[in-house]
Order: sequence, then C-alpha cells, then structure tokens
Amino acid sequence: MRPSWAHIAIVALIFVFAPARAQNVLGIAAVVNDEIISLYDLKSRLSLVLATSQLENRPEIRKRMTPQVLRGMIDDQIKLQEAKKVGIKISKRDIDRALATIEKQNNMPKGGLKDFLSQIGVDRSVMVEQIEAEIAWAKVVRRKKSAAIKIGEHEIDEVLAEIEANRDKPEHLVSEIVLTFDSKTEGNVRALAQRLIQQLKSGARFEALARNFSQSATAAVGGDLGWLRPGQLSQSLDTALVKLRPGQVSSPLRMIGGYHIFYLRDRRTAASRAQKNVTVALRQLFVPIPATADAAGRANQMKLARTMAELATSCQEIDKLAKELGTSLSGDLGNVRLSSMPAQLREVVDGLEIGKASAPLSIGDGILILMVCGRQGDKTPSVNRADIRRMLTSQRMALAARQYLRDLRRDAFVDIRI
Repeated sequence: MRPSWAHIAIVALIFVFAPARAQNVLGIAAVVNDEIISLYDLKSRLSLVLATSQLENRPEIRKRMTPQVLRGMIDDQIKLQEAKKVGIKISKRDIDRALATIEKQNNMPKGGLKDFLSQIGVDRSVMVEQIEAEIAWAKVVRRKKSAAIKIGEHEIDEVLAEIEANRDKPEHLVSEIVLTFDSKTEGNVRALAQRLIQQLKSGARFEALARNFSQSATAAVGGDLGWLRPGQLSQSLDTALVKLRPGQVSSPLRMIGGYHIFYLRDRRTAASRAQKNVTVALRQLFVPIPATADAAGRANQMKLARTMAELATSCQEIDKLAKELGTSLSGDLGNVRLSSMPAQLREVVDGLEIGKASAPLSIGDGILILMVCGRQGDKTPSVNRADIRRMLTSQRMALAARQYLRDLRRDAFVDIRI
C-alpha cells in the first residue's frame, strides 16, 4: 500500500543521516562552500520527489523540476554545514526510531519503507539525507535563536481578544508553501511559485511539495498550519483564504520577503465545530401510525403524541411514558454524538434544553418525541494562554529561521555546474 507522504514529514525533526556520498560523484551539479552535490545525488533526489509527490517520472517533468530540487539541496547543504559548525549531533537510535514512526504512521509493516523505496529505485539514504537537514536545522535554530524570543502577556491578551471577536466567523484548515527571496532572487522565486502551482494542478501532492520546497518551519509537517481563525494571519492573507473554496490552491501571495501559496483543505463555522464535540444522553418516545390509518387515525395519533409531550416534564417521566407506550423504538438511546444524527433531528436536539421534550415530529411511519437528559462538550473548545504562547513562539521561530538561512545563503559560496 502506497503511504500517505504527508505523514513522513511529521517526524522530520527527529531524523538524521551522514553527509552526502562524495565517492559516488559521477559529475558535479553544484559546489556549496567546500561540499559537492553530485549529479548522482541530484538524480536520486529527483526520483524521490517525483515518487512521493505522485508526479510522472518523465524526462520533461524531471527537467522542469531540476532547478527547484537543486535549490532545495543547496539549502540542505548550507543547513548541514551550519549544524556541523555549532556541534549538532544525532544518534543512530534517532534514525531507527524515526523510521519506525514513519512506517507506523503510514500503516506499513516493519521494513515497509525500505521496500517502497526499493520499488521506486531510490536508496534509503536519499530520504534520510533529505530529512537530515531539517532535523539539524531545527536544532540549530532552537540553540541559536530560542533564547532571544520572548512572548509578553499583553501579546497573548491581544491574540485572545482577536480570537474572541472572530469566534463566530468561519475557520479555515490551511496548508502553506513559503518561498523566501531577496532583491536579487525575487523574479526566480516568483517563477518557482508559478511552477509549483502548475505541478499542483497537474496532480502533485501539496504535502510533498511543501516538504521539498517550502522554507517555513511547517515544511516538516507538509505545510500544515492547522485550523486558523480570522485575525491569526495578516488581513491580506485572511482575505485570500476567504476567496478560496475547500480543495483550492491560491495564486502566489506576495508578502515582505517571500511568496505564500495556500491550500484550503476545509472550512467550518463555530457552530459546526461545536456540534462535532457534542454528545447527548437521549431519550425518545415513538408513537406508531398504522399503515392502514386514514386521515382521522393519523390525527388521533398526533393528538396522543402531543399529550405525551406535555406529560414528559423530566427524564424520569419520559422513561415512565416509554414503558407505558410499550413500543420497541421508545426509551433510552444512550449517548449519541450530535454530528452523527440526521440533519432534521440534529437541529431539533441541538436546541433542546435538558429535561424538555421536543414538539412531536412526523417521521416515516410514526411520530417522534425527543428529550436530552445530558450534554457534554456543548461549547466550542477554548484556546488557552499556553496554546497562544506556543503559536506565537512558533511564528517567531519560523521568522528567525528564515532570516538566519537568508544570511547564510548570502555568505555562502555556491557554484552551480548544470
């Protein structure tokens, strides 16, 4: 079974391997400071990117993707060199644990990842080398930048106020690709963004392209930003998301120092979010209507149902009435998740007070009376201060990482030979 490659990036921050294999050089693709990226390495990485992105492995596609993949490999070398400089080391145990996690998350048997890579003709080390840079880089950024990031209580207050003000507005489940540029590279980066969008329209997996090309910290999790409320992004980005339908990808959105590509995976309202978390203890009375009943007979059954609804003044009373009624569909339904109910019944139950009977509902061959005797999770889960602090810290770390890598790129000697 082909794995879901969005999950592979989840463990990117615990994955590492040895430096590139210079002895396998069959030609030089690029030189990064004193490290070589061979044509062999580039071709192997291309094969991995195409396979995990679900793109066809055709010569014209390989040619189109080569500059993008090589740029990513150059960044990887810069990250690895900086990690070596600051003394970052990761053990073999980390590697083995990461491989096991990947296989588990993709429902693969032990050794299944190695088998999959063998099937597509890619050595295991190619994937390890790709992810190694992100692990090492995350450790470098934490070591060098985390101490300088301080989140004030007033900042958390401002975010909480913004979230509360927008609580009833739609939320968006979003993934991103972030491509950074400077004054010399903006044109090339904009062209890269357009090429990536073309690949997405051709069937490429967003998660795989994000992992391979995005320069945001979310690249490690396939670009996943999670659920966002209005106000968590800039106004221009919020506006762009509102215009998308679930399943759509945005055009390149220019921000200071970079282009964003958004993928809107889903949209929900606060009400629908709350319903997904609601479980109700439900009772019902079912008054049957015989198939042979005429209009008068139906009217009599409805009159009986109204009387029973008036008598059902508590959960104890509705239990007694269910026994007296003696129909198999009357009684305790147990705990029912609101989101699993048919829309007609869900709307009725969602608005019921505990211990209050609903109005009689005509349904198929009978009449239904419902009562909620308990409710759990009926409020939209709140965001606490710790959640906000983590979110702000992550955003600041991502910004610091982009600036750090930009400075390293500027100072690096890079000689592209193809």
